[in-house]
Amino acid sequence: MMSRPPLIKVCEFYSGMGGYHVALSQIPNITYTVAAAFEISSNANCIYRTNFPETSVFETNLCGLTASKLDSIISKSGEHSRDQNEGEEYEIMFVMSPPCQPFTRQGVRKDDLDPRSESVLHLFQIFSGLSKLPDYFMLENVQGFEGSNTRNKIMEFFIEHQYHVTEFLVNSNKLGIPNSRLRYYLLARKSPFPNTVPSSSPDQGPISFIPGLPTCPTPSPLSTFLETEVEEKYFIPEKFLSKWGWVLDIVTPQSVGSCCFTKGYTVKAEGSGSVIQLAPDHVNTDGSRDRSDVTPLQQVKSNKSDLSKNGCNKRSQNERSMSNSLLDSEEFLKHMISLKLRFFTPREIARVHGIPESYSFPSSLSDKQLYKLLGNGLNVSVVKMLIESILLS
Repeated sequence: MMSRPPLIKVCEFYSGMGGYHVALSQIPNITYTVAAAFEISSNANCIYRTNFPETSVFETNLCGLTASKLDSIISKSGEHSRDQNEGEEYEIMFVMSPPCQPFTRQGVRKDDLDPRSESVLHLFQIFSGLSKLPDYFMLENVQGFEGSNTRNKIMEFFIEHQYHVTEFLVNSNKLGIPNSRLRYYLLARKSPFPNTVPSSSPDQGPISFIPGLPTCPTPSPLSTFLETEVEEKYFIPEKFLSKWGWVLDIVTPQSVGSCCFTKGYTVKAEGSGSVIQLAPDHVNTDGSRDRSDVTPLQQVKSNKSDLSKNGCNKRSQNERSMSNSLLDSEEFLKHMISLKLRFFTPREIARVHGIPESYSFPSSLSDKQLYKLLGNGLNVSVVKMLIESILLS
């Protein structure tokens, strides 16, 4: 008779919408229970409780958590989830996505001096006082975390308690996902990783691929993730186009890539995520098709670049004339309107992030609130790959 795998008791810190929980639910042949989810955002917790009503969610500042409280939560969990026998062995997994603002390129990068780093440093202080140290850890953050003082202080815990650690800096667009989302991942466990998992080193930095998985598979087109029809509210207003149209990253349903979605999507135009062009390529305001390989929008952007170089360029006089005419706000706006641009819906972004159709968004939350939560969230597909292929291998 084969023995069943040990129960894994999971604690999800900075749980957000429950991305780690979703990823674990998609991994076959593991037995787990999420002992607790800790998150300070009431909107995130609303979504979490809707989709995982059986999980205890603590809406609290983690700086107040103690080792004895965490011990109690872990010991009491799983008692009824799978007829656990008294005294039966179990494993512990801690997963987390600490606040990224102290490490982002757009921020001031205060790192461990930022008050928002205080809670994660506190956690690794109390972890040493637990009656049973976790068997597994996974931490996700933005690029930049790998070189931070916060990361170095966390590593002191793993060195002290003799964990095996490997670090990744992986972009989802290298894994067959039509979206760029470069993120840092730290994986640690008490037992050694298999020989197939290369060790990250200070000299070489984090690993940029997931061993055992195909390198750069061809992504599915975005059409796979899009609705056939959307409400009018998702189409981009003329005022927005007039002011910010030239900085938008425009993709089509046939595209196999898109920019990273952030919490500022639909509010901030530049660097917050792509928008969808529903009109065919190379359509002018009069309905005719361009014969050039350069679209009017590209010509406008090119012209702006040329003007910054005092107009010195190698383009033809006709191309320069066309671009100059398009710089007129009225003509440019007509062109932008003709592209039939719209934002991705929250559900479409969720699909790109690997969140299943069965996942519910409470009607009490607005699109703006959902965009913020999704922008702060995980790519579930990448997390699943790392847990299944590396952490539990």
